[in-house]
Amino acid sequence: MFRTCFLAGWLMAGLAAVAEVPTYEDYQLQARANFVNAYNLPDGNLFANITVQVNDVAEVAFNITAMTTSLEKAVWFGKRGTGQIEFTSISDASVGNVSLNNHGRVVFEQSFVPTPGLYFYDAPTDASGLETTMPFGTTFWTAAVVNDAGQIGFRANFAGRQAFVSYDGSSVATQAAEASLDPGSPYSFLFTPSFNNARQIAGKVRLGAAGQFGNERPDQIVVFASDGSATVIAEDADSVPGSMFLSFDNSVGLNDAGWVAFTAGLAGNNRGVFLSDGSTVIEIATESHPMVSDIEFFGPAVNDQGVVVFRAFDENGLRNIFAGDGTTLRRVVTENDILPSDLGPARVDQESASSPVFGGSVRINACGDVAFNCGLTPPDNNQIEWGSGVYLAVATRDAAGDYDCDADVDRRDVQEYDACVTGPDGTVDPICAVFDFDGDGDADFADFAQLQLSFNIPQ
Repeated sequence: MFRTCFLAGWLMAGLAAVAEVPTYEDYQLQARANFVNAYNLPDGNLFANITVQVNDVAEVAFNITAMTTSLEKAVWFGKRGTGQIEFTSISDASVGNVSLNNHGRVVFEQSFVPTPGLYFYDAPTDASGLETTMPFGTTFWTAAVVNDAGQIGFRANFAGRQAFVSYDGSSVATQAAEASLDPGSPYSFLFTPSFNNARQIAGKVRLGAAGQFGNERPDQIVVFASDGSATVIAEDADSVPGSMFLSFDNSVGLNDAGWVAFTAGLAGNNRGVFLSDGSTVIEIATESHPMVSDIEFFGPAVNDQGVVVFRAFDENGLRNIFAGDGTTLRRVVTENDILPSDLGPARVDQESASSPVFGGSVRINACGDVAFNCGLTPPDNNQIEWGSGVYLAVATRDAAGDYDCDADVDRRDVQEYDACVTGPDGTVDPICAVFDFDGDGDADFADFAQLQLSFNIPQ
């Protein structure tokens, strides 16, 4: 049913132009959690299997737990190595993984509070509060993602019956429902979804009547539009005999063009990461690749340029975060790498060899920057714990002035310039190298003047 091919260039329909998978040389520590001597966090705040979010202007958000007697949960927001807690729950509440759009709006589920629902933090206004409790009767809101229009896609749970829905600020669109909720639905179970700027929801679905949940049931990867129409992206062998896919992992990634990144089980006890729009399947990597030995069970992410990031062990048995497009596969960061930290050079490591050094899934923005969290130790002694660090692996920029990597230099880049050059501690952010118009080795106000003139902006 599927045609497997490689993304050998930038002419693939529906994918934005991209020269190649980025390289990574700069790593920015955003925060470090530890019981004592934390960085950009109060002592005693911890995170483990969180998924750190990053947007196209390198803002970062994530959720944390305060390891105190009250066990508050919190949401952190920042940029370029500075930031702070911007929302704190009441005692014993639950705060889900956060979502972050390109306008600095953070959305997250909060439960075990007087009013459960979706909550927000808005960086431009420094406001936070309840976003919505819709749809009526929802008991849990899972995997909520806010897009640039402020629409939110998520899986709504109605006391055990689930639906993929999106909320636009006033109303809800049901984009798929389980058979237990809608007897006419072909889906017995809806897995963890993803959401994009086209108001599409993608996810793994299990076919069957209500209560038919067994692994022998057919599975598909499907993209649902806000009008309820569906595009089948991939099917397993239980759904279409002879399919190369024997199974699918539960989480997927979705970009704005409707391409879905997913992990699948293959013949020979093999696994692979793929990208598909329903007609073309791109093999990003399998466990037969010379660099990959074991793909982990954490969902991949994809940007609009078709670069997919995922967690896997390498040929040496070390945990890695990889980035690939079907032609090129690169290491973003590897277990035992030495990264910069507030305590000096730090090793990506844990005191126990069996403990994962990375937590949660990874995220990638339009520029190719990758957000992740990892365990840290001194370079020469992994029996000393330095806690967990949230990092941004900064992709090497190509186009001068194109801060947000949208293939042009415009007012949005100008607006980002001043904070970029100034930096939180007076240093120049590595990203700012793209603003070195005069080639003198730094990004300064002479470059800014040239950028202003290019838009006829009064100085």
